[in-house]
Amino acid sequence: MLIKSPAGEFPITIEVFEVEGNELVIVGKMGVWEARTHVGPRDFLNVLGKLLFSPTVLWFALKAPFVAAKKPFKSVAD
Repeated sequence: MLIKSPAGEFPITIEVFEVEGNELVIVGKMGVWEARTHVGPRDFLNVLGKLLFSPTVLWFALKAPFVAAKKPFKSVAD
């Protein structure tokens, strides 16, 4: 994944999800730095609600497997 901001573009990789106490922890790397994002129950429900009740996100989720499976088209001239 790529985080885009005015400060620049930063690659981020999610390696695993863990649960610590009452928090969901997203473990990964942001560039070369290890990162642990802690998500509390209220934030989790807020994000989940925004994902599940967004027609745009639901459409993206439905088409993502097909788009990801596509191979880039190469013309004969390439």
